[in-house]
Parts: sequence; C-alpha cells; structure tokens
Amino acid sequence: MAGLGDGGATGAQELETIMRHVNFDLPPSRPGREWLSYPEFPTAEDLNPFVEHPQPLPNHVEEPWERKDSYIEAHYRLQREEGVKLLRDSVKSFIQDPFMADDEETCIYTRVYVKGYLMTRFGPMCQVQFSTERSGKKIRWTNTRRLTAGTLVVLSTASDGFRTIRMPAVITIHRIRDGLDQNPPTIYFQWTNLNDSVMNPSEQLVMIENRGGYFEAVRHSMVGLQHVANTENPLDKYLVHADKGDRPARYVQENPHMDIRALVHHIPDADTMTTSEVHAKMTEVGEPLRSYPIIDGFDDDLSQYTNLDNSQLSAVHRILTKELAIVQGPPGTGKTFTSVQALKILLASQEKGSNAIIVAAQTNHAVDQILTQLINADFKVVRLGGRTQNEVIKRYSMYNLRQRAPARLWGHGADRDYKACESARKRNVIMLERIIEEVFANDLLNPEALHSTGVISDSQLKSIQAGQAWVSASRTPDEPAGVLAEWLGDQLVRVKRQDERDPDFDDFEEIDEDDLEEEEYDLEHDDCIIDEDEDGRVDGKFLPITHLWTGANPRGYTETDLIIRRELRKSNLWDIDHKYRGAIYQYWQKQLLSRHRQAFCDALVDNARIVRNLKVNRWYKDTKCIKSQQIEIIGCTTTGLCKYRGLLAAMRPRTMLIEEAAETREANILSALYSSLQQLILVGDHQQLTPHCDIPLLAEPPFNMRVSMFERLVKLEVPFSVLNMQRRMIPSLREILNPFYQELQDHPVVTKPDARPPIPGMDHTSFFFHHTWADHLDENLSRNNILEAEMVVHFIDYLMLNGVDASQITVLTYYRGQKKKILAQYKSMKKNSVPFNNVFTVDSYQGEENDIIILSLVRSNGPNGPHNAGFLRDKNRGVVAISRARRGFYIFGNVINLRHSSDTWRMWGEVYHVLQQQGRCSSIDGLPIVCQKHGRMTFKAHPEDWIVCHGGCDLACPETLDCGHACGLRCHWLSHDKLICRKPCERKLPCGHPCQQVCGENCVCTCAEFTGAYSHDDFPDASTHQSDVAVEYNKSRVAPFISSDQRRAGAAVRGRGNQRPLDRDFRPGLGYINGDSPTRNDQIQTWANFNFQLDDKQKSEEARDRMEMIESQRRLIGGPSGIQDTFHPVTLDNEGGRNVGVGITTKTILSPDKDEDLLSFDFGPDEIAEPQSEAKVANARSASAKMGEPGISHLDGNALLHRGQANMIFPLQSEQHRRGLGHSQASTGREANEPEWDATSAADVNSAINGEHLVSNGNARQEAINDDAEDDLITL
Repeated sequence: MAGLGDGGATGAQELETIMRHVNFDLPPSRPGREWLSYPEFPTAEDLNPFVEHPQPLPNHVEEPWERKDSYIEAHYRLQREEGVKLLRDSVKSFIQDPFMADDEETCIYTRVYVKGYLMTRFGPMCQVQFSTERSGKKIRWTNTRRLTAGTLVVLSTASDGFRTIRMPAVITIHRIRDGLDQNPPTIYFQWTNLNDSVMNPSEQLVMIENRGGYFEAVRHSMVGLQHVANTENPLDKYLVHADKGDRPARYVQENPHMDIRALVHHIPDADTMTTSEVHAKMTEVGEPLRSYPIIDGFDDDLSQYTNLDNSQLSAVHRILTKELAIVQGPPGTGKTFTSVQALKILLASQEKGSNAIIVAAQTNHAVDQILTQLINADFKVVRLGGRTQNEVIKRYSMYNLRQRAPARLWGHGADRDYKACESARKRNVIMLERIIEEVFANDLLNPEALHSTGVISDSQLKSIQAGQAWVSASRTPDEPAGVLAEWLGDQLVRVKRQDERDPDFDDFEEIDEDDLEEEEYDLEHDDCIIDEDEDGRVDGKFLPITHLWTGANPRGYTETDLIIRRELRKSNLWDIDHKYRGAIYQYWQKQLLSRHRQAFCDALVDNARIVRNLKVNRWYKDTKCIKSQQIEIIGCTTTGLCKYRGLLAAMRPRTMLIEEAAETREANILSALYSSLQQLILVGDHQQLTPHCDIPLLAEPPFNMRVSMFERLVKLEVPFSVLNMQRRMIPSLREILNPFYQELQDHPVVTKPDARPPIPGMDHTSFFFHHTWADHLDENLSRNNILEAEMVVHFIDYLMLNGVDASQITVLTYYRGQKKKILAQYKSMKKNSVPFNNVFTVDSYQGEENDIIILSLVRSNGPNGPHNAGFLRDKNRGVVAISRARRGFYIFGNVINLRHSSDTWRMWGEVYHVLQQQGRCSSIDGLPIVCQKHGRMTFKAHPEDWIVCHGGCDLACPETLDCGHACGLRCHWLSHDKLICRKPCERKLPCGHPCQQVCGENCVCTCAEFTGAYSHDDFPDASTHQSDVAVEYNKSRVAPFISSDQRRAGAAVRGRGNQRPLDRDFRPGLGYINGDSPTRNDQIQTWANFNFQLDDKQKSEEARDRMEMIESQRRLIGGPSGIQDTFHPVTLDNEGGRNVGVGITTKTILSPDKDEDLLSFDFGPDEIAEPQSEAKVANARSASAKMGEPGISHLDGNALLHRGQANMIFPLQSEQHRRGLGHSQASTGREANEPEWDATSAADVNSAINGEHLVSNGNARQEAINDDAEDDLITL
C-alpha cells in the first residue's frame, strides 16, 4: 500500500495516519502498562468465569488526576469490564446449569451448525443456523434486541459446554428475510479470532448472548484510548489536571481576527426604512465586523443588532476563542442555536474547506438536528454513519458524497491500488473455494486427495485405483458413481441435513423492556460492524460447507475402536470388511477436514488482511473526496468518533464540538482526542440526563461511569459559561424550574399572551393531580398504573374536545409499561379515531418540547405504602420531565409516595412546593376544568367522572340543530353547525320507499329501482358512475353502525344504473320535520309504517306475470322450453366502479325469491356498542375502589363528537343508555320493514329515536365513500 495515491506530502501523511489506525499493532506487554497490549476483542480467557480477572480502577471525579496514564487506564478498564462482564456471567450460569432456559439476562441458542462463509469486502462472515427452543416462546425478530448487529456472543461445542472451549464472535448481519424468519433461523457473525473458525458442518455448537450491554458501544473507544495514551495534546492539562487557565486556542492566537457579521440579525426601526435603506445600514454595521479582534470580547453596541441575549453572546465568545469551551444550557435556553451561531463565525473566518470541524452528539437524532440547521445555513456537510432516519440528512451521507465525486478525483495510483487489493481478495476467495471443494466434494472424496494429505498410504491408493476397471454404474441416477461408490456399496448413504425445526410455541416473547429500575437507552448501532459502503448492502460470495454423502455407521464406530484401527492398517482397501467401510469412510472425511482446517483458517486470516488494506484505500479516497468538495462540517455520533477514528484523524481537524456532552461518556470523548486537535467545545447540561451504564455497580462510586467529562470539569470549577434566558415556557412554568436553575430568566417572547395562549377548558396552566391508586408489574416486570392511565387518556380526550390539536399534546412517563398501557387505553376507548401516539419515556424526550406536557409518574402503593419511588429518585430525569412544556404542564401521581420515599422528596418536594404556592395542587375534589361556554368549574377525581363530559360542564345543551331536532347533549364547546343529527330520517325517496338512514346521513335505499342494479343489466362501460341524489346534506356523514367495507359496498350500489330523479316538488332538507314529502300516488307514508314485504311481493308478482307472457309467446312460435339468457357478471371495486366480465349464455327458469332486489348488510358484534346500566357502572366502581383496579369507564357509540381541525370523532354517553338499556334487549335479526342501520337491538332503535347525533367537520363536503372520513369513525 506504500504507493497509494499521489497527493504529495499531505497525502502521504494522511495515508500513514489511516494505516496506523487500521493496522494497529499492539506493543509488547510491559509491567504496569499491560492494558496497552490488550486485543480489541475479548479472548477465551477473558470469558472464563472461574479465573481471577483484573479489577476496574476507581474513576476519580472529585479531584484532578495526577498522571495521564492512570487517567486513561482507569477509563479503559471500566470500558472493558462493562463490555465483557455480563457475557462472562452468562457463561457461568450455563456451566452451572447446562439445561437452563432463557432468563432475564441470558439467551441460549442450541443446535448451532455452521452452514458456510460469506466472503465480503468487510471480511469473512460465518453463517450458522440455530434453535431458540430454550426461549419457550416464539421470537418476534422484527421487535427484539436479540442478536442485534454489534452484539458480542460466545460459542462452544455442545460436548464441551464452555468448560474449556469459548469462542467469541460479533454479530454482523441481522437479516430478517431469508434469515431469522426461517425455521431454523440463521444469522451471520465474525469470529473475533479467525483461528477459532469452525469448518465442520456436523459439529453441534451452543451460543450464548447476554441481553444487557452492547459491545459495539465500548469496542472502538477502547482502541481509541490505546491510541491516546501514546500521543500528546494541548487539552491534556484541562482533562487530567483540571487546569483553570482560560487560554485561547493556538489558531486563535496566531490569527485573532474573525468575521462576526453572522451575529447581525436585524436593524432597529427597520419597519420605518425602505429596503435599500435597511440593506445600506446592514452593510454599514457589518463592515467593521468583517475582521473583528475577537480575543477581548464583543462591543456592547452589538447587542442592539443581534437576536442573541447577553448570556448567549458570552457563550459564543467562549466557543470562538478558548481551548476548552464549556457551555451549560438549561432547558429552553437555545444551546443548539448558540452552537450554530458560533460555528457560522468559525467557518466564515477561515478559507472554505481548509479545516473541517467535527460535530458529534450522543444520539443520531441530536446529530441530525444540528446538521439540519447547518445545512439550512448553506454549509457543506457530510454525515458519517448510515443509521440516520432523517431523509434530508441521508442525502449528505458519505456514500452519496462518493457517488457525486468525479472519477478523476481518485487518480491512477489510488485506483490501481484498489484494483490490486480487490484482485488479491478474489484470488483468496478462489483458494478458499478449492479447499472447501476438496473437503466437501459434491459426490465422493477423491482418493488422490486422501493420499496427498496422508490419510491413506501408497499401497491403499494403488489398491483402490486397481478396482476402477470393474466399476459399475450408480444404482440410481442421483447417487454418485466411481470407485469409492463401488467400494462402499450399500454402505453409501446421504448425509442427514441438520435442519430440525424449532418447536411451534403458542405464545410470543414480549418485546424486550428492560425497564425495571433502568432507563431507556438509545443504543447507537452506528453502522455496527459493517461500514455499509454500498449504501447498506453487504454483498459477497457464499461458500457453503456441507457433506452430501457419507458412510453408514449404525454402531457409531470411531478410530479409537480396536476393530477400526485394525482395518485401517490393511494395505488393500478391498480387504476391509464390508460392514466397517462406512465407519472407515467417515474417518477419512474427519481426517481430511482436520488436515485442511489450518489452511482454511490461514486463508481467512489472509482475507482479513486484504480487507484491511481495502479499508485503508477506501478511507484514503474519502479524505480526498471530503477535501475536494470543500466539506466544512463532518457530523457523526460519539460512537462514530471512535469508529471512524482513522479517517477523522487523517483529516487533521483542529476543532471538535460535542452536543449533549453531559449525556456522553467521558471515554468516548477522551478516545477521540486526535493529535491535531487544538480546541474542544462541550455543550450540554449536567443537570439533565447523564451517560448510560449497563452495570449498576460501575455506575456508582468509586467507578462513576455515569459522570460525564462535562459534569466532572464543571464541578472541578474549570471555567464555563451558562445560558440564562429561556424561550420555551410561560413564566409560571419556569417558576417550577427555579429551585434547580436559580438564575434562569424569561425572554420577552414567552410573556406575550398571543405567543403562549392559555389552555382552553382549563383554569390552570399547571396542576398536580394526586391519587393513591396502586401501580402494578406487567408480565415483563414493567410498571404501569391502570387507573392513572385511564385518567390521562380521558384528560387528553377532554383537551381535544376543547379544540386542542393532538400534535400539541405529549404524554411523558418513566416506564415503558405505562407507555404501552396509555396507548392501549386510548386505542381501546377511542376506536377508529385518529391515532394518538405522542407518548414517550422521559429519557427519549430530552431536547424536545411541546405546548402541553402530561406527566404520568406511575409509582404508587396506595396511601399507606410501603412507598418506593423507583425511577423518580433520579433528579436528572426529573429535571428533564418538568422542563418540556411551553404552555401547560399537568402531573398525575401519588404525592404521599413521593413524600415518604427516600431521596425523592428533595427533588419532587421542590416541585410540589412551587405548585402549592401557585394553588395548583390537587384537593379532594380532583382536577379542575372550566367550561368555555358557561365559565363553570367542575372537578374530575376518577376516570368515571369523565363519562358524561362532552367537553364542557354538566348542564344540558338547550339548543337545536340546523335540521330542527333538539341537540340532546350535555354542554359542549363545538358549534352546532358541526353536528350531525341522528334522529330517524323521514324523507320519502323517489322509489317510494322511506329513507333507511338517520337524519344527517345520505339518503339510501337498497331496492333495485333506487340503485338501478337490475339482474340483466348489460353495461358497455365497466366504470359507469352516476351522481348522488341531488339533496343538500353533508356527504361525509356516515352511519356509525355500518362498517367501512359495507359503506363502500352500499355506495357502489347506489352509483349503479340510472337512478330516478327526485320529484320536482321534493324539498331538499334533513328529515322533513316541518313539512310532508311528496310520495307516489299521493299516499303519505313513513319508514315506520311502510311494508317492505308487501311491496316486494307486488314487484315479484309483476315480474312473474311478465315472464309468463314471454313464455306463452315462446310456445306460440315453438321455441325451446327454457329461457336462453345472456348476461355479463359484474363485480364492484373499492371505489364503486364496475368490472364487467365476459358474456355467459345460460338456460334458466325464473324462480323469483323474496327480496331478490335488496342489498342487505349484516352487522357484526364489533360494530355495535353495548350499553351499560348505571347500576353496572356503580357496582364496578365500588369493586374497583376495593381492589385497586380500574372502574368501568365505558363509553357508548350512539353519539359522536368531532375534534375540531383534528378530523377525529369521539363517543359520548347517551341519555337512553344511562337510563338502563341493557344488552339483554338486543335483537339478533332484522325485520323486512326495519331500516338497515337499525339491525342490531331495540336499545339502539330507542337511542336513535331519542335525538342522539353525530358531530362532523363542518368544512367537509365529501363523498360518503371517502376512506379518510371512514377511518375517523368509532363505535364502542
């Protein structure tokens, strides 16, 4: 690789840096510095649970370190212990109980067999099949953390059971399709030691995985720490000795002038100036700032032209000048905005593309947020790592940057070296193929191969060759032929495939929760093992390893048996007893495999060396690509800082910025201190989330793995800046944060009422609702509180009924079990409404905000305890939870539990005290809500109190709908022009039948005369559509007792044929309350007294008379006895269009049946609301109060309310149901004279007659078959 590229001295330096990282040579072990020679991956000895291992060293955070070596070694040993200990504990559990099943910590995979090797440009990957029989349940591979790429596993032979054989491996490809979804499933991994590579396909293995920990998160940082130990950096004095000198960076000292025009955002009184005047003033103000002496700070006059407050200006100055710049940003103070302003100045003050700045964060989401702002500011950005979910950022990936680079960029040298490496790799794969083909022949072994490897002697070879003269053909076409087939005879058998299927378990394994007293952690699988050079694809040649044929050996003879050893000594193979030849052949196969295994492993090692050279070539090309396109910002996660260390170090960056630095492990930042680095910028808040640690013992003193570099240096009083002007929350919510951020102030923007309007339907913008409902553990040991979840769901419903959009509400909780419970409760109580998915754990919501935050604390053990706060003890999580809201913040929890839990009240007591001073804590009355229409305050103390709440107070609505029917609801905020009447429609249709819908629905009749769907229609156009009856009504209104499919079918039928127009005097309206509708023959009829059976009978008799007349005419002319009928089969698609089939001629005799022209709908029980009596609710509530379980908070589906602009419909309690209509009154059939929407129960008929109605979007004038409208309906 010495001749790679032609970039001069700089190119040679970059190449040398990359090669030093990729081909990292460990130094020999020296006393006191043994850790520098530890390999990247754990060894078999590291995973031996019965030997003594080096203990992790204490991590001092209260005082500076004396020596750099001790500082780095302590972090290295902590990283290695966390990466290995959990798996070592799992190995110990298996050795102690080889028949153990999967448990909370360990996954056991049995019947593991090697199937082959995938030869990729990222190295050889072994494919194995395995069994999950020890799990006892089916695995949802799409929703599990099992065998995630980057996970460390360990294998052993089934016979050894990890006592002496422990072979570590790292999962590389977590492929679901044609992999984990198979039975048995398969997975790919890389052996950490290629000399462990298994070549025997019949060797049964066992594989162990620990559910906790993630080796990929520590693997690269350990190697980075070994690099850092051998390099000096100007930042060492701060990180090791906690130097308090506030020195400028070297490059700032060399050139202390910067272009700070980016800080000018506006001109005072610009609204009184013309555009040209504003432009001239901007030029005038900006010209002195083009080359500004930065070291002494900013002039006070600058504050009138910038949007930054004084604390942000101070932070920007620190970022621009200091070697170590630490900026603390409390919630809502604009940390990321401040960072972006500083980066704009740094980039504007240097030659374009001369010094790329590294920007990193703990999570992909945080990286993408700051990169998006930089892209919007027109900076050139590249994103390392392929795991971003942001579609905009994906366009700036390293892969896409390579694709856009011109081919001439690489030069002849780089291209030549790449081709040489790739050619060497392909030759290596061919060599491996030959080894495999020799050992695993498609038919039988080659005697010459047995002889060349010393398995058989010269005389034995000659004897077998002499028998070739009388070799006969194979017995069957699929059996191999040849001398060894003749020699084996009936001892030749096909190898049994190792494909035993897993047991078909009934239950599925629940999604891994791991949230019992443990945080949700965003595992950064940032490319994991594979760099995904080809945009996520991992291609290569697969080399299968399998025997097709072998010898029969029913007695299980081996070479240790005396009789076999005696037969093996015979010089003439034909003299070997026939019954032992199968065992002899198996011995030859085993010997041939054993003698080729070392050559196989050596070839794999050589392949890995070639692959590393390819990586050097690829990274070198990447450096040229980044520089040629003048990339200014390189973004990645903090895991990527270590993973791509060779590439980033070759770029020789001088500035690195870490966002959310207080959430990042110290080792991840320390291991990324490249020798060229002159400035480190840490932006974060140590009072919010801290770094994650998988082993609780290592998280606490004296190891302190949850203490970040940011927090350690701040507490050691290294100089830092604090942002103190918050722009997120209204002042009353900011007061809740004051005990933790005493200097936090309000920006004027949050004090303007129009910027942060009050919460509709609420008297308070914050409230602590206290209860004593007990929490529970679910099947995954995750906490949930059912009644609290119900209360939260009803509160969400109430807010939406008062005009709050669903996107403005977020629910936070500390437990994933409660998150699932809230989502399930909402889905159950609000069927078919627009989904509400804004439920998050506190840990996953750092850096986010919303107008209304509802916090579910979950933990409660009744009023008397014993009290335990669990997660709520964590002050940092608490600060995150109470600081996300802009306009409204509502807490649901047990105050008594918080008060009596150790170490919890110090945090939550401060919050409660502020809310108590504001008069916003729960009394015995419950949660106060205020009716927008009457201004009346009511209280909700239990989920059942919400049942009769329609978004207002408890007064009955006295008004009428547009159609003239009474509203019938309780007080509600929505206007009546958005309501749909649900009284029966009294309109007479042109066909003579009454309308079968409710007042607010489309008029419908299923008779043939109305629909035009006659049995012998011959349609020339398969997609004929007719307009609906010209009646003015809201076409988006759909009966709640008709499913989506049934509505589509009915709408399609209504569009068929030629409908009769309405009579000229037909009055368009809803229900004909104030007048009579014209009918045929001037006969006044209603849907209640119309007789469908009589009308259908008359139509049938008329049809029979017509057919008899046709038959009599046929007899007169001597035609056939039957009727020759030609018809076209017609089907309807989902849009109501018709598909006309080929004409069919048939001979039939008409036998009309009753109702043959009617289309009837059958309704299932899922579409009918079951009413409940008030007595049932009362009994259930009483029982729930005794048992700590939720009461019945059932909502019927007889009246629905629309949620403003959210286009969602909600159920309301019907007065008829509250009077006690029970399920026993339901009818199972439908009489011929009943309307179709009334096909379920007498209770529902009464409910409809008594004036219940639907509420719809008043702006909608859509077709009844609109799918969007259908999805908005719910029926409980």
